[in-house]
Order: sequence, then C-alpha cells, then structure tokens
Amino acid sequence: MARGFDNWIRMISGGGVGGGRPSNLSVSQAGELFEALLNEAGTEAQVAALFVALRQKGSSSDELAGFAGTARRRLEFPWVDERTVVVATSRLGKLRYPPMALASAAAASAAGAKVLIQASCGVPDAGLTLGDLWQQIVGPIQLNPSQASHDLQRIGLACWSPTAMDPGWQRLLRIEEEIGMRCVPDVITKLLAPDRARLLVAAMAGPVLGTAGDAMDALGHDNGLIIQGVEGSVDPSVTQRTRGLTLEDGGTYPLRIQPEDFGFFFEQEAGYLHEDRFQAAKGANMEALMGQEGPALATAALGAALILRLAGLARDLATAVGCAREALESGSAHHRLMELKGIG
Repeated sequence: MARGFDNWIRMISGGGVGGGRPSNLSVSQAGELFEALLNEAGTEAQVAALFVALRQKGSSSDELAGFAGTARRRLEFPWVDERTVVVATSRLGKLRYPPMALASAAAASAAGAKVLIQASCGVPDAGLTLGDLWQQIVGPIQLNPSQASHDLQRIGLACWSPTAMDPGWQRLLRIEEEIGMRCVPDVITKLLAPDRARLLVAAMAGPVLGTAGDAMDALGHDNGLIIQGVEGSVDPSVTQRTRGLTLEDGGTYPLRIQPEDFGFFFEQEAGYLHEDRFQAAKGANMEALMGQEGPALATAALGAALILRLAGLARDLATAVGCAREALESGSAHHRLMELKGIG
C-alpha cells in the first residue's frame, strides 16, 4: 500500500526521474486518494509530502469535491432540514482577535434560524477556535450526531465535531498539526456538511473564492456563503470591507460587506482587554450577548445577519442586521446559550 502511494505523490507534485508538471486529480481520483488516506495508506512521511505538494500546487475544485465527498460518505450527520445553516469552522483559530461566531450563532438562532456549528478545539499555538469558546461558555462539543440533532431540534442551536466520528481522521489531523501549516485536511473539515444544509464557511484571503464556490456547488449546495473574514474566520470585519461569495439557487454572486453601510464606524476589530486570551474571547462575546455597543456587538450582528440571510429569514442584510441586533440587545441570544448549557 505504501509503495502505491508514491504514484499519488508523483502525480500531484510532478516529481519523478524525468520531472514533469503537477497534475490535478479528477473527482473520482481525488475520492480514491482520500479513501486511501482515511484507511491509513502511506507512511506518515509520505502523507506529509502529499499534503505539502497539494498545498504548493493548490487544490482544484474537483479535488476538493472528491476529497470531501468521500469523507462525507463515511459519516453519519445530525438530521437537518433544508433551512438549517451549517457554520463550518477551522481548527486553526484566530491569534490576534477573539472568535465572535458564538455570539453570532446564538443571535441568529434566537431570531429564528436553526444553526449547526461544526467545530473542534484548536491546535496548540494556532489560535482560539469557535470550538474552544463553545467548550468554555456552553459545555462539551457533541460527538454523537443523534444528540446534536436533539439539541438542534429542541433549541435551534447545536455544536458537534464531525471528524471525531471517523477514526481515519485522527492521523491526518495529527500529521497536519506536525507540519505546522494549513493543509488539505483543514480545508476538507469545513466541507463536511449534510447534503441538504445551507453552508457558511470561512476562507483565507486570496483568490480562492471561485474554487471554493465550485467545490460547494459540486457537492450539491445550492445555497451557501463563503466569507473571507477576520484572520480567515467567519467573522466579518467592522473596520474594512469583507469579501465573499454567495451561492443562491445554483448561481454564484460576489458579496461585499461594508460596515459603514450598516451604521458601524470603528477603528479596531472586536476585542477585550485580558491577559488570558480565553477570558478575552469570553469577555468579547459576553459584551455582544449583553447588548453593549461596540465592535463586539457589531461583529456579532453582522455575522448573525449572514446566517439569517442564508437561512432565508431576511430579504436583505440590512433587515437581517436589525433582527440580529434585537436578539442581542433583548438578551434572547444569551438566553439561547444558557438553555443549551442547562441541558448539557
């Protein structure tokens, strides 16, 4: 098995005795390769070399669709309806600013959306994640899809970790962590979503929106949002324009979020002064959940508005921001999290 793995590396890297150009895999080839990876094919050194080669080449939309499609078929997902929004996040978190998507998801849920967060705890020294914050404020991340379904149907908000359900993922994530770079496993974890879901994912800055959009379309998501938020998160910026891509009924449209259009005029992103970054992140989210005016509330309101718009609960972002602010300022978003904490 390990010997056959050399062929994949040579194909992707363009390596070999005679040299050559890197090749993109077809959807079926990518699916075959990722199935082999999840079945622990190749030595750890070979897997690391493959990840680096894919990072240097850049994964095509067909490769992302093939990888994610294979990984999805091995998983049992929580049950979602066609209006549920899945917020799929990275385990490589934010270093400079706190993740604010917990307050955003709570506000969107309190305003009527069903929100399934897919998250995990972060990698050491790679920043705080939404999963870290969920565990600190709400409780354990669900590993059982049935329990996540229960929380989602009863409360309208749940958080689970899809990769925890497939033992094949643990080696891939550990190798990626040892490499110390964002590689294809991190990208694919954000595409592990139920087929019917409306998918909200983050993307790093750069010319990646088209590739990500094509991959989501190939995976069957007619409605979705890709956001190049603060530090590659789903948090929109409140100091400058945020770029993104909207998938709506099979079409793709550029998205530009200008905070001034919604009455937000700030010189710095959401933050909270505390020497412990966990406490700082908790403080920033609690500021938003308590309805205190400032960058934290603005970030949470914009993030919630994206969820509400994607769920089809608001005709435009301005209306959605108003609904999100009401959920935050009234305390209903905070109450939603406390409901979950009470049943955890």
